[in-house]
Amino acid sequence: MKDKKALIFYFLMGLILLDFGNQLKKISYNPYFQLKTNPVFSIVHVNNSGGAFSLFQNGAQILAILGIIVILFLIYYVYKNISFKDKFSLLSITLFSAGVLGNLIERIKFGYVVDYIKLNFINFPVFNSFDIMICVGIILYVIFVLIDFKGLNFKWKRKKQHKSQ
Repeated sequence: MKDKKALIFYFLMGLILLDFGNQLKKISYNPYFQLKTNPVFSIVHVNNSGGAFSLFQNGAQILAILGIIVILFLIYYVYKNISFKDKFSLLSITLFSAGVLGNLIERIKFGYVVDYIKLNFINFPVFNSFDIMICVGIILYVIFVLIDFKGLNFKWKRKKQHKSQ
């Protein structure tokens, strides 16, 4: 195990993000909450039995198995490779994991995920907060890898300031 604090952070932050995503989802179930259509987004309620962008329709079992494999791999990866000092990579992996786990729980429980955010200014599939967590987690991780943070150990470099007198 690389760092016990990293694993604890991973699980605790993941649980907080899961709860946050579930609270947002409840908005789409509430008949008293109606967000009037505006130019940016609407709250709708769509049962999606597929994956992202409604791909793999009626493939909930395959996507659930894939989700379980991904979660187990990420737990192992964090356990073996991530230290608490790797805050940026830990955050990106935690976001990604919480999104995968949130969608996985819905797929196992209902056979579909509930999507509820509809962008009105572009023709784009309806999505949910867990999809956002997955995308943000992947984007952050790719940025960290592309910039090469020396094994994802990002260290802020401060420029020395010279005082002129």
